[in-house]
Amino acid sequence: MRQKKTYRIVIGLRWTSFAYEREGMQMLGTIQRGLQIGALVRLADGSYAQVNGDVVEPLSKSRVEFALLAAKGARPPEAPVANASRPSPSTVVVIKKRRKIVLPIDA
Repeated sequence: MRQKKTYRIVIGLRWTSFAYEREGMQMLGTIQRGLQIGALVRLADGSYAQVNGDVVEPLSKSRVEFALLAAKGARPPEAPVANASRPSPSTVVVIKKRRKIVLPIDA
């Protein structure tokens, strides 16, 4: 099963390492998706894209906005609870005894 890649966004001028400024694109910072990293831009229509040189790859708007909230330090919205009436299971604590080494007494 494929796992979704998380978006890691850093706001700032580091985008200059990956792209050049163009008309119709607002440069925001960098975005890292797994091992891919590039410039994060907001396009004129409000969508987001990752830019590496001349390659423009569209991104999921909701996932980028969620990652932007995390990058700015705001707390992302919590996911709705499926069944809030059911209590959560209790926490189980296991205590392990530590071994004691008895050294021989020299007489």
